[in-house]
Amino acid sequence: LWAEQKAVALREHGAKVYVGDHLGDVRGARAAGARSVAVASGPCDAEELRAAGADVVLGDLTEFPAWLADYRAAGAGGADAARA
Repeated sequence: LWAEQKAVALREHGAKVYVGDHLGDVRGARAAGARSVAVASGPCDAEELRAAGADVVLGDLTEFPAWLADYRAAGAGGADAARA
């Protein structure tokens, strides 16, 4: 599935967060109402991902475990301010 078409599967599986590295991933997460966590180590840089509407932009996947721990500790919603 590509871009907004991913929203169907994300909603079907009850996804609250979707991690990806390109603009289509951000668009899919947004269309599904899921939090878009973008990783700038793929084909799109951080500015592109932010401009597309990513809720969070990480430099690479090594940052994800800490972000996820913060997200869970904050009740699955407050970690974005610290990492955005």
